[in-house]
Amino acid sequence: MKRAVAARIVLYCSLTFGIAFSSCLAQESSRPRPQADTSAERWQNPALLSFEDLVALASSAKPEAALAARFNALLNTPFLHSETVPGDIQPHRPNLTGLGIVVRVAQWNIERGLNFDLIRSALSDPSEFLRMTATDGRISPDRRKIIESQLTRLQGVDVLVLNEADWGMKRTEYRDIARDLAAALQMNYAYGVEFAEVDPVFDMNTEKVHLGDARQDRRLQQDLQVDRQQYHGLHGTAILSRYPIERARILRLPVCYDWYAKEYAAISKLERGRRWSAHKLFRERVERELRQGGRMALIAEISVPDLPTGRATIVATHLENKCPPECRRRQMQALLADIRSDYNPVVIAGDLNTTSRDNTPTSVRNEIMTRVTDYKFWAGQVVSHFHPLGVFQYTLLPVRYFHGFNDPTAFHLPILWDNREQPLFKTMAKFRFSDGHAFDFRGEPDRTLPSRRRTLADSNQRGGKGFTPTYAFARTYGGLVGQFKLDWIFVKPFIDNPRNTEQTYRFAPHFPITMRELNDSVDHRISDHPPMTVDLPLEEPTK
Repeated sequence: MKRAVAARIVLYCSLTFGIAFSSCLAQESSRPRPQADTSAERWQNPALLSFEDLVALASSAKPEAALAARFNALLNTPFLHSETVPGDIQPHRPNLTGLGIVVRVAQWNIERGLNFDLIRSALSDPSEFLRMTATDGRISPDRRKIIESQLTRLQGVDVLVLNEADWGMKRTEYRDIARDLAAALQMNYAYGVEFAEVDPVFDMNTEKVHLGDARQDRRLQQDLQVDRQQYHGLHGTAILSRYPIERARILRLPVCYDWYAKEYAAISKLERGRRWSAHKLFRERVERELRQGGRMALIAEISVPDLPTGRATIVATHLENKCPPECRRRQMQALLADIRSDYNPVVIAGDLNTTSRDNTPTSVRNEIMTRVTDYKFWAGQVVSHFHPLGVFQYTLLPVRYFHGFNDPTAFHLPILWDNREQPLFKTMAKFRFSDGHAFDFRGEPDRTLPSRRRTLADSNQRGGKGFTPTYAFARTYGGLVGQFKLDWIFVKPFIDNPRNTEQTYRFAPHFPITMRELNDSVDHRISDHPPMTVDLPLEEPTK
C-alpha cells in the first residue's frame, strides 16, 4: 500500500514538473529572439524638412522652437544605411605585391555632383566612362594609358569620402547624390548635412523677380522655377564603404563664417529695391550663397576584422573657405580634441581649403555652373569681366613660387616667409592620441608614386615643386598661377612618432595618387577637384 502511494506521488510530481517545464519552453519559444545589437540596425535617420520649413529658415536667423529642433536634429544626426550581415556588399580588398591586402581609400570633392553620370561611371565602369568621354581623338596614347590606369585604381576603392554632395537641389536634378552613388557602387553610406540652401530668389523661387525684356524674363523664370515636392536644399559630406559602417556621428565645427547672417546682410540694395537688370541679377546670383548650417565633420566606424581593434575610424571633413587660415586651424584643433580618445586606426580626409587666404580660389565659370541651371542664359549676361576675388591673389606670387609654392606645409615665418596654413599641419604633426599614436608624416620615397621624399608624400602625392594641386583655374599659364593643394588625406597607423622610419608600416599610407589626368579628360573637368586615393596595408608589408 505504501509503495502504491509513493508511486502515485512520484507520478504526480513528474507530471506537474513536465507540464511546468513544457510551459516554460513554450513561453521561451514564443518570445521574440533578440537581434544583434548593431548601431546600424538601431539607427533612426532624421526627418527631412518640408518646403514650408525651408521657407521659414530663409526668413529668420533664429527659427521658432519646433522648427529649430527639427533642423538641429537634421544638422546633428547623420543618415546611415549599412548592411549588418554579409550580403551583396563585399570589400574588394586589393592584394598588392609587397603590401598584401590593403584598404584603398579615396577622397573626392565632387562639386555638388553636377557631373553625376561621369562620376558614377569613373568609379564603377571604366568602359562606360571611356565611351562617354570619347577620349580617343583628343588625347595622346600616353595620356590615355594614365587615365585607364587611374580608372582601374578607382575600381579597387573600398572607402570613399565625398565632399559637396547635394540632396534635393535643382542644379543636380534633385538627386540624393550620396545614396544614388552608394546604390550604383554597391556600398554602404553615411551622409551628414553641412548646409540647407535657402535663398528665396535663386534656390527656392519664393520671391519673384522680373526683367524688363520679355524674352529674357521667360528664360529667367524657367531657370528659377523649382519643384517644391522634390526640393530638400541639402548640401553635405558622405562616407561610402564596402566594409560595414557600425556607427556614425556628426561633429559641428567652430563657426568661422556665418553663411546666413553675413550673406543675408550682404544682399544688395538692388534686390531690396527690385531694380533688376540682367547683368546686375547675374552678379547678385554669383556673389551670394544664403545658407543655414555650417562646417562639420562626419565620423564613422567601419568594421575591418583584420585590424587589432576590429575597426577603423573614417573622418570626412570640410573646413571653412571664407575665413583666415587661423580659424581653419581652430576647426582642426576642435576635431582632433574630439577624436583624441579613439583607439582605432584613423583616416581623416577632406577639402581643408588650405589657400593661405580668406577665400577659396574660384572662377566665374565655376560659380555659374555651381549655382545656376541655365548656364548659357546666365553666361550671356556677362557684359564686363568679373572675378569675385580680384587680382590680389597674384601679388605675392614671386615669393610663393620660390617658397611654399603648392606646399601649405612649408616653413612659416611671418612677413619674410609667410605661409599661414603651415601651423595647421604643425598642429597635426605634434598631435598624439590617447593611445600615444600619431599621424604618419614620414613621406618615404619607396612608398610614393612617383618617388618623393618629403613630408606627407606617402599619403598625398607630391610633384616636382610642392604637392600635386587639387584645384586649379582653367588657365594656369604653365602652372605659374592659380594652382592649390586643398584636399588632404591623413592617416593614424600604429606609430608613436610621425617621422620615425623604424616603426611599423601596418595601415600606414602608401602610393597616393591625385588623378588630375582622369578629372581633366573631359571638357571643363569632371569636378573642380580631382579624386585622390591611398593604400593602407592590413598587415606588415614585406617590402
